[in-house]
Amino acid sequence: MKFTRPMAIGVAAGLALGTFGAASTASAEPVSNSYAIVGSDTLQDVVNGLINGTGVTGSTVRSLAGSNTAGSFDATGSVLIQTKSNGVRFGRPNGSGDGVKALSRSIDGATYKAGTVGSPTVVISGQVDIARSSSVPTTVDAAGPLRYIPFGRDALTYAHTGSGAALDNIDAATLKGLFECTITQVGGITVVPVIPQAGSGTRKDFLAKIGSTEALMKEVSEGGCVVVGQEHDTEFLADGSTPFPADGVAPMSAAQWVAQNTGAGIDRRGATAKIGTPISGVSPVVGTGTAMVPNAAYYANTTWGRDTYVVVENARVTVGDPKYDPALADLVSSLPSKLGNTTSGLVSQAGSVKKKYGFLAPASTVPFRTALSA
Repeated sequence: MKFTRPMAIGVAAGLALGTFGAASTASAEPVSNSYAIVGSDTLQDVVNGLINGTGVTGSTVRSLAGSNTAGSFDATGSVLIQTKSNGVRFGRPNGSGDGVKALSRSIDGATYKAGTVGSPTVVISGQVDIARSSSVPTTVDAAGPLRYIPFGRDALTYAHTGSGAALDNIDAATLKGLFECTITQVGGITVVPVIPQAGSGTRKDFLAKIGSTEALMKEVSEGGCVVVGQEHDTEFLADGSTPFPADGVAPMSAAQWVAQNTGAGIDRRGATAKIGTPISGVSPVVGTGTAMVPNAAYYANTTWGRDTYVVVENARVTVGDPKYDPALADLVSSLPSKLGNTTSGLVSQAGSVKKKYGFLAPASTVPFRTALSA
């Protein structure tokens, strides 16, 4: 699998100390003797920024675990990653679903196989500490082993590579028809629907928001019309080298669109991509270029707005539990520079960094628990 993007990778404590273990130094990825973070493409740029340390607000902000740094792994890159010194190499978790699944297998010790093509089936006990998730789990379990900690408010929309104005405003019913292959044109333009890779939280959320399902959405490989891409990439498809199609329409995180325009995140838009809106008269973003910001009115929409999360093992962040890990609890806490902070009043707060990357404060700051992912 070929990917052409540079990777903005979190600098791990193991990397800082020069303890690379068995990992190839050519990968330029962290090998952590602290904590490893995997999962959602939606959150990877902002989490990488916080883990590495960033001055995007005008003040240096870095999320540390006590005195330790951590390692954040991109959703795409090499097929295999090694997260801990002397740890097993396993398939790269690409997307929210894969990230939460990897965290679950790290907890329960069952075998893990990533959705990335070529991934082995291996035991990854203790290799993942935090999952990035842009998707809410199907059910909540008050006694569940996983703890979802609100990270920030995103919104879903779509991006397109069409030249016609008709593609700028496509309502949910028309999007449903496009992705179920019952509609092929919008305003006389033949549209190519592009869905993110399997395991993507954006894929799951987008289908739900347009009223469709995996069973109704038909990929080309299933005899349908939908092409598989990489989420939030309107330059290349999932293989990293095939160009995104002309007149293509794909789900897009508004936060990612903001970050890619302002330069806070990695730009994967391509030369012709534009953002559209399924809500008549309400754009997901305001402003252009480096001055672009989220449109709070769009983010507040109960259909298209969505909260995002960092996910950990509940026992490890619960005081009094035998598995309690104070450094991990510190890293995901709501303290000013930590991953769980959602306040943007001061430039030194993680919430201010998140806003620069296109995220607003979540609708709810209350964590909740769920069962392990199957």
